[in-house]
Amino acid sequence: MLDGIRANAQSLGVKLAFGIIIVVFVFWGIGSYSGPKGLVASVNGKNITEVEFQRAYAMMEDNLRRSIPNMTQEMLESFQLEQRVLQSLIQEKLIEDEAERAGLTISAYELRALLEQLPYFQKDGKFDAEVYKEVLSKNHITPRQFETDQAKSMLPAKLQRLVTAGAYVSPVAVKAIFDYAAERRRVDYILFPASVHKDKAAPSEDDIVKTYEAQSANFAVPPSVNVEFIRLDPAVMGDPSAVTEEELRAAYDARLAQFTEEEQIQARHILIRVAANAPEAEVKKAEEEIKALEGRIRGGEDFAEVAKKHGQDGTAAQGGDLGWFAAGQMVPEFSKAAFALKDGEVSAPVRTQFGFHLIKKEGHKAAVTHSFDEVKDSLRADLATEAASHGLEEKADAVLAQALAGKSMEEAASAAASKSVKAEQTGSVSAEDLGEKLNIREVDVQNIMASAAGSVLDSPVASGNALLVVKVLESKPQSVKPLEEVRPLIVEFLTGQKAAEMAMDEARKARAAFQNGKPAEGAVIKTSEPFGRDGNIADLIADPALAQAAFQVPVVSDAWLNEPYRVQDGAVLARLSAIEAPSEEEWKQAEAQMVERLRADRASVAYQIYLSQLGAQASIKMYNSPLLSRKGS
Repeated sequence: MLDGIRANAQSLGVKLAFGIIIVVFVFWGIGSYSGPKGLVASVNGKNITEVEFQRAYAMMEDNLRRSIPNMTQEMLESFQLEQRVLQSLIQEKLIEDEAERAGLTISAYELRALLEQLPYFQKDGKFDAEVYKEVLSKNHITPRQFETDQAKSMLPAKLQRLVTAGAYVSPVAVKAIFDYAAERRRVDYILFPASVHKDKAAPSEDDIVKTYEAQSANFAVPPSVNVEFIRLDPAVMGDPSAVTEEELRAAYDARLAQFTEEEQIQARHILIRVAANAPEAEVKKAEEEIKALEGRIRGGEDFAEVAKKHGQDGTAAQGGDLGWFAAGQMVPEFSKAAFALKDGEVSAPVRTQFGFHLIKKEGHKAAVTHSFDEVKDSLRADLATEAASHGLEEKADAVLAQALAGKSMEEAASAAASKSVKAEQTGSVSAEDLGEKLNIREVDVQNIMASAAGSVLDSPVASGNALLVVKVLESKPQSVKPLEEVRPLIVEFLTGQKAAEMAMDEARKARAAFQNGKPAEGAVIKTSEPFGRDGNIADLIADPALAQAAFQVPVVSDAWLNEPYRVQDGAVLARLSAIEAPSEEEWKQAEAQMVERLRADRASVAYQIYLSQLGAQASIKMYNSPLLSRKGS
């Protein structure tokens, strides 16, 4: 259920991300030093420990293996994970350091707002605290750990928003890009159907056998295992009834900050951008523009509608809605003005580093600290889980010792001294399903898949905050479906392929027979539905090369394209018949979203440059840790 939260990079995405990291690495001056044991590097005095490195390495390796299931050891080593992991951690420390310098933090409200948006934790469309605790428990994650990780992951985005708030794109340039991207075309075409050739396209037995042998990988049945496992999960093993009232009170007092929500207001704003160091003439022009908007609003125009038409940031499409925020989430000038307003009141123009703002306050929430009674149940569960975590490895080792000694898994489970610990089975599953079912790393999946039936893994396997003792009950190697089972598929494929080739040959001969550039009299000419540059011609399901060729023709004419093109039903000869520009209505519907997308693209580039500059200015020491010379595991 938490797949949406778990990192799961696609191969292209992984490579692109690595490309960015490599660019940053090239410009960072990193010195090599001998340093304290247990450290890999330091960034402006912030240490990167070997434990952090190993955890990040395991996660990146796991993501790679999920993204490329058949990755070999040689392929893994080619990614140079050691350097990529190091650069990722260095970037993380740089962001942490810069966020501290800028006074950026993730407030309890921001964190809660994020959690309330996640569908995994909702019931009837709304956040539900019990669902939240249940989902985390099933995935063997404590609320504290999950919330700490989420807050940490939110910080880079917050810093990026601050750094790139001034990113701007010209409306004229956006319109030109839209007109180019949204242009549609039509073609006239003559269809040469493949179906008329199927009677002559039956494959020989030799072709069937050769295809079966050449494409055997497509008919493979993946290896599978049936695993019996014992899960030692502190979230389940913990005994809330064992937590005393005194322990609860002490924990509440020690963690009071976790239960406090800052004062919040809800507001809208209109931003007219002008750089902090802009010439006086530009500042005056922006100030006059914001004052004119202020006059319209005070004259009775709706604030949100004015924001939609004239706002110059990403909130404009939502009428300038900023949602709820605490004072520390905004720059000081903005916060001071916003928090001084009464509900419904509109501010005078406010100057910040981003430009001039008008602010309308729409709501207020006083700071609140949740009482002991409100949080004691969840706090009790947390303390019980934490208590059960102590000595978890020793209990797992005791269970493992029993299993290795030949005891049944049910008998071995009793060594955990907890009624909640019992033996379970996965049933017959593939490697992919095994990883999902047990929530384990890809390297552990591969270890289990390589183990013989009847064997017990010689060490516990991590599954979130839980540990698993694993026994392989059954192991089946990869096999290939027999020819007779897949024969109909092969015959259908080869017949269709041959018929399509015959249709292409027919179309080529017809094109060669054109007289004065025109097809034979009586040829049936049809017109396609309009299509875009993505190459998707809905009524033809054509080779994208047809759309590409159509968009290379400068003007509509009677000239036919020289080559035939494959389509789902055979082959076609085609000519450009119409060029259709996007309508003004289409532009109006797409304008706000496209402006924001292009602004975000520009902001992303600016942020990467900013990170490169941070790296160039930072004091980065890389220690001679043996982990930096390891190979893919």
